[in-house]
Amino acid sequence: MTLRLYSALGREIRDFRPVTPGRASMYVCGVTPYDVTHLGHAFSYVQFDTLRRYLVYKGFNTRYVQNVTDIDDDMIMVSKRQGGRPIAEIRDENDAIFRADLDRLNVLRPHAYPYATDHIPEIIEATAKLIENGNAYVVGGDVFFEAATFDRYGALNGLSFDALGKLENPESKRAEKKRGHLDFLLWQEVDPGDPSWDSPWGPGRPGWSIECTAMSVKHLGAQIDIHGGGSDLIYPHHENEIAQAECAYGPAPFCGHWLHNGMLQLDSVKMSKSLGNLVLARVLMQTYEPDHLRLYLLNTHLRKDANYHSGDLDALTARYERLKAAASAQAVQPAGAPASPLQRAFEAEMDNDFQAPAALDLLDQAASRVLAGTAPDGEAAALREALATMGFAFAGGRGPATGDLNP
Repeated sequence: MTLRLYSALGREIRDFRPVTPGRASMYVCGVTPYDVTHLGHAFSYVQFDTLRRYLVYKGFNTRYVQNVTDIDDDMIMVSKRQGGRPIAEIRDENDAIFRADLDRLNVLRPHAYPYATDHIPEIIEATAKLIENGNAYVVGGDVFFEAATFDRYGALNGLSFDALGKLENPESKRAEKKRGHLDFLLWQEVDPGDPSWDSPWGPGRPGWSIECTAMSVKHLGAQIDIHGGGSDLIYPHHENEIAQAECAYGPAPFCGHWLHNGMLQLDSVKMSKSLGNLVLARVLMQTYEPDHLRLYLLNTHLRKDANYHSGDLDALTARYERLKAAASAQAVQPAGAPASPLQRAFEAEMDNDFQAPAALDLLDQAASRVLAGTAPDGEAAALREALATMGFAFAGGRGPATGDLNP
């Protein structure tokens, strides 16, 4: 069976065909650790962790990179609000909490976990290439990408320049300096006292999107197979990444599959720090086992908006206990035995655009048969393997929760 995945670029489900046969590269946008992370972040990273595991299960030599945006307006604002507390100190404190949450959820460690501030030379190099290639221009100490120089700008969103201009754009800064309303900062002057680095255009700091382009190229190359992130990043962040990467480094497409997770809502309202309606994974894990929370997070398809309500995890308690008990049952699969019907059905759901909720339905039905003693030969072993592939520690899925800190 062939793995088929949806891509936002083209808005279609198509065969997964990596740049290099047998290998898969994944870059997933990480957090900006100016404050605590919440259940919405857990939803994203558990989903992409499970996709990564399934790629390995399918035989792909998979490399996974997840960045940290440790310099931006929010990081600077929080530093000032806390009396000039060093940004690196704020980053390290919040990042440690975030990583501890993901470890408990058995999310595999990334192969690379780059900080933007450790990649200033690469960011400057990419910006210089864009200027040299005629895609960027300098105004004072600011450098802007000129969107009109990239004729496919807007393709990821399927929108014209005019339509894009009507969307909310957090990168629409310093309009008085720009040639076009969709142009965006690659490098920017800073206010006195703000963090800055030397550059050919004067002291300053990176724009937002150029950070991910520089880090993904450094750690995965000029073309990647999967780029993940929240659906709120499709515009402008990921649209900008495509333009920057293809204009600076050449090969197109920059990414084969653009995958975006839905937003997690709390009682039908988007969960966000700005609204203050946060549910924290670590708080839930004081009451529920981490694998129970992982089950909840995988019970919604990657692209759908999840809507959290108090009691949602309780509604999954019977299923969780059933799967956990069945995974502990005698599960012997004779060497050389053919794939069981359950294994084939599991793969069919996962190959069909990563239908994790449907796969869990199948596994729950199998768990009932295992516990009732009516499962056919090999089904208990296939069940355990599938649950491990989905990252459940109770089934032996490798990862931090089972003591494996390797990527």
